[in-house]
Amino acid sequence: MESIAAPLRRLHGEGTWFARASEIKLLYVRADATLRASAVELLGNLEHHSDNRAVFFRFDDPFAEPERGWPDRVQRLQDQFAEKIEAVAPADIRLAPLGRPAGTPQVGAAAFGAWLMEIPAALATPLTGAVVVLAPTRVAPDQEAFFRQEIAALVTSPRLPHVRWIVVETDGGALNPIAERLGPAALTCICAVDEKQQQDDLAAAGAASVADPIPESQPVLRWRAPGAMPDVAPPPRRNLPALPSDEALEAAGLSPKFVKGGGEALKRLVLGGALAMRRGKSVDAITLQSRAAELCAEMEMPREQILNLHVLGGYVIAAGLRAKAREVYVKAGMLASGGEHHDLAAQSELALGMMDTIEKRPAEAAAHYSAAGRLAETAKIEALAIECWRMAGQLALAARLEGPAVECWKRAFELIEPLEPDVRKLTGAPEVARALAALFRKRGQVAQAESLERRSVEIEAGIDPDAARSAS
Repeated sequence: MESIAAPLRRLHGEGTWFARASEIKLLYVRADATLRASAVELLGNLEHHSDNRAVFFRFDDPFAEPERGWPDRVQRLQDQFAEKIEAVAPADIRLAPLGRPAGTPQVGAAAFGAWLMEIPAALATPLTGAVVVLAPTRVAPDQEAFFRQEIAALVTSPRLPHVRWIVVETDGGALNPIAERLGPAALTCICAVDEKQQQDDLAAAGAASVADPIPESQPVLRWRAPGAMPDVAPPPRRNLPALPSDEALEAAGLSPKFVKGGGEALKRLVLGGALAMRRGKSVDAITLQSRAAELCAEMEMPREQILNLHVLGGYVIAAGLRAKAREVYVKAGMLASGGEHHDLAAQSELALGMMDTIEKRPAEAAAHYSAAGRLAETAKIEALAIECWRMAGQLALAARLEGPAVECWKRAFELIEPLEPDVRKLTGAPEVARALAALFRKRGQVAQAESLERRSVEIEAGIDPDAARSAS
């Protein structure tokens, strides 16, 4: 799509100039979330530009409390330099190990700068410097001033003349003052999707009628000879391989209808539905997305059919047709269970549970969340299963079903225990422990309640009580 290609082309042009013009100290890129990953990948590849004579180091660490990511950057600078030594050795470039800064140990951005100062002594011909690509995944709102101050100190430091900087920011324009201060020594590039162009792209891709037939064979390619009338059929080419038969495609696990035009028709239907929703035309969106799900069934692609039914259910809910949405999700769940797509069946149950929750039917919602938990277990998606059982318990308690609530939470705990402490703390386990504790305390079971409260703290801190007891 041109809305994506155009800003990336612009960034490639600015990046190429940065690689050539060594007098430019800073390339400041403001990218939106849609293009951030592609932008960072493109910038990293500038290391391989024919005019580049610097080693590149990339840091995505978030800029947030408590130490704003600097200790992680220091460690990864050391690791990346060790990788560079091995990477350039086949080209007979012998880099020395990165030395350790002398003097008083530094902290924060100063420590990072101290390690960067050691790079020149480790380089070998033809490498003459370093490029630091700073692309923090997040800059905490309360850290923007520090972000600006610390980056400015590094970029303008007279002790780092061998280091040039590429900074990719997605949270605003915090570094605009630095770029302005550097003047011609800085390049600024906006790498963002143009909303109007994106609308035009979607309109072009989604300009499909629900009545469009699926072509039964590959479309004929056409060309224009110089001065010829439009759409001249190309001359036949010799020794072209024959198109694969339906049997050969099926043997390779492909749908013949999908390969022979159905895939293109499906893309236009899905994009057309998405465009209609963005324009507030929910009836058109539902019609197009319904046809997309039907087309998947015709092409014998059950998993894709279920996925498209889930999208359709969201459109129907957005249109306020809850009864119809329930029918869609029930159908998706039946197809998923029948085809043993347990992960998708769990998603169908979650959607039904969400609808019951909105309609204030906690007992029915709890049943759906419990079913989703069992299906997620079968699909071996432990984190989802834990969250399903947690919600099932919470809804059962809201329906005054204390016994089932306790059973749901116990099941969540059974799934939590085998997990590693670092994984465990990312789940809903602490909330499960506190909910059970509150219930036990209400029943007068104080010892059990206190034990669970301590357990919730241990889980949040990433502490493994068994390991702690063994160490003691």
